[in-house]
Amino acid sequence: MEADEDLRMPLKRGRIERAFALMAISVVAIGIATFNYVQPRVSSVSTPRPPADAGYQLAAIHFVDPSTGWVVAELPSHAFVVLHTKDSGRSWMQQLMGSGGDIGEYAYFDRSHVVLVTLGPHAVIFQTGNAGEAWSRSEIRMDGGKVLSADFIDASTGWLLVQSAAGPIEAPFETLYGTFDGGTTWRSLGDPVVAGDWAYRAVFADSDRGWLFSLSSGPYAYRTADGGESWQRVPLPGPGAGWPVAPPWSLSPERFFVGANITAGAGVMATVVPIAPPHGRSADGLTLLAYPPFTVRAFDGGGAVTYVYTTFGDTRPYRYTSILSEAGQMIAPLASGQVELSSLDGGSNWRNADVPSAYGALGFTDALDWWWIGGGAWATSSDGGITWGRTRLIGVLPPLPGSLQILDPDHAWFGAMAGNRSMLEMTSDGGYEWTAISLPPIAKPTPASAGD
Repeated sequence: MEADEDLRMPLKRGRIERAFALMAISVVAIGIATFNYVQPRVSSVSTPRPPADAGYQLAAIHFVDPSTGWVVAELPSHAFVVLHTKDSGRSWMQQLMGSGGDIGEYAYFDRSHVVLVTLGPHAVIFQTGNAGEAWSRSEIRMDGGKVLSADFIDASTGWLLVQSAAGPIEAPFETLYGTFDGGTTWRSLGDPVVAGDWAYRAVFADSDRGWLFSLSSGPYAYRTADGGESWQRVPLPGPGAGWPVAPPWSLSPERFFVGANITAGAGVMATVVPIAPPHGRSADGLTLLAYPPFTVRAFDGGGAVTYVYTTFGDTRPYRYTSILSEAGQMIAPLASGQVELSSLDGGSNWRNADVPSAYGALGFTDALDWWWIGGGAWATSSDGGITWGRTRLIGVLPPLPGSLQILDPDHAWFGAMAGNRSMLEMTSDGGYEWTAISLPPIAKPTPASAGD
């Protein structure tokens, strides 16, 4: 394996090389409606409420123990709601309602703290230090930039990846920011990728170790060992037949979507989707339009078709199901040519992860012990996803991508949709028996509460 390349900040942007990436980050160009805004509030589900809406999407799920957990839901109006349970989902308290982000919402949880960031050009951070009894709200202003992703490892330490416009005819660029005081102040860490590449998301295991989701000019991932001060490119091994290449006459080269995500400890999983330009009007090439969700244009022999895919790199549920289908996109189960790789030593060595099926959600007890759950089926791996045991039928709903959370070897949760109703599935015996839990209807915002 090649030695890692140390990429020091700041890096000069190659504007012409990144013209392709202008399309890649246009998440609002896929027909998402303008969002309505409401004031945040704290209330109980049991109090008198306006009419309720049963149909909403799950944006985040987190349990701190088998009884205590939160979900973040997004209503059709694109307001978000935080729900809290102390009794394993038998009852829920509605704690906060606010204006949703146009890219979605990120949330960090521990027993007392929640940090919720609405993503997009009007980013806001909501915080509580007493398990949701009281909340603070402050706007995130990064010189007019768009917040693409957020990640916190505790209530004080976090990072934002921000896209900023360079000029009227130049491609925008990204900057990583870090905070050690819960977002009161942010420090620029520069652009984490080389000219010609594009960063979508930064994820961190601790205050030092982190990885990127990126669109890269080669099959490599990005990692940091100093909290985002500097980044190194990590080469990734290809499949047996090798990576696809662009035809000689192509106007654009092959590209690689890489979603590198921490599993546990020194474990890392990398999802790689090779994107080679089509050979004429054949179906063996793709053009990346957006992430998240993973949106590509391909040819079906008669014309261009836009597809929306899930990938195993997705780390959180998002609102792709109803919004994108309403926009006329075709939702497919797996990106073409997707490769899963596993590393148990922080990215120094990689092996192919032979996941049982193309669709489902992955969860991790530790770096070695993985779970896969698909539509009604379950399998486990004890070697970091490289080999898997027998697939068992467990009769559960198909999980939302990125929603499987394993608390310990016995307890796990994931989110699912039953028609237009959001559901949770939970187990307390290591995955053999599962219980479906209906989430409560959420009150629609009243006219008095709507509008910022």
